[in-house]
Amino acid sequence: MQFTEQDREALYNIWMPQKAKMRITQMEMAKKLGLTQVCFSDLLRGEAPLNMSYVSDFCRLLHVKPESILPSLKRSAFSDGKSVRLSNRMSVDGKIQKVYVEGNQVVVEYIHNVM
Repeated sequence: MQFTEQDREALYNIWMPQKAKMRITQMEMAKKLGLTQVCFSDLLRGEAPLNMSYVSDFCRLLHVKPESILPSLKRSAFSDGKSVRLSNRMSVDGKIQKVYVEGNQVVVEYIHNVM
């Protein structure tokens, strides 16, 4: 999916009040997103392209639904019934033993060695 300048502006406009409300700095948010502060700043200013993974993580951390604030997702959600493909990644501190699906949840069982 291609995001527009209006989408980037919408993300920036939700970021400003939410960061104050949540008392979080740009540096802290970048760390939570697994980005450098410079990379996060580039995404906010439109100097780096947005992707769905970043948008999903960003909105999740700010406790907002992407389809409620992004013009591109608002249009696609209501106009022609198209679906948006999303993906999530995770890492665990241990050796994965089993992965399975229960309803809409993915369960990862792993072993963590405590020292």
